[in-house]
Amino acid sequence: MNKTIPESVIEEAKGLINIYGNNLEYMGEYKGFDVYKFKFPKDSETGFPYVYLHDSSKDTVMEITGFDALDIIDEFVQE
Repeated sequence: MNKTIPESVIEEAKGLINIYGNNLEYMGEYKGFDVYKFKFPKDSETGFPYVYLHDSSKDTVMEITGFDALDIIDEFVQE
């Protein structure tokens, strides 16, 4: 699913983008937010994933990591 990534999400993920490149991907909607996940390169050793919740009505972004990020991603995994 392709969607233009808002500049505010790119700005929030700037630290990761500077290291790994712009690897943000749109996942879908979750509790009224657009969800973007940072996709680390396959050969990198990382910890928890990073997801970004974007409120398009206010153009605000929340960065989520840890077990909360896993819970959000789990909402999009189809069994």
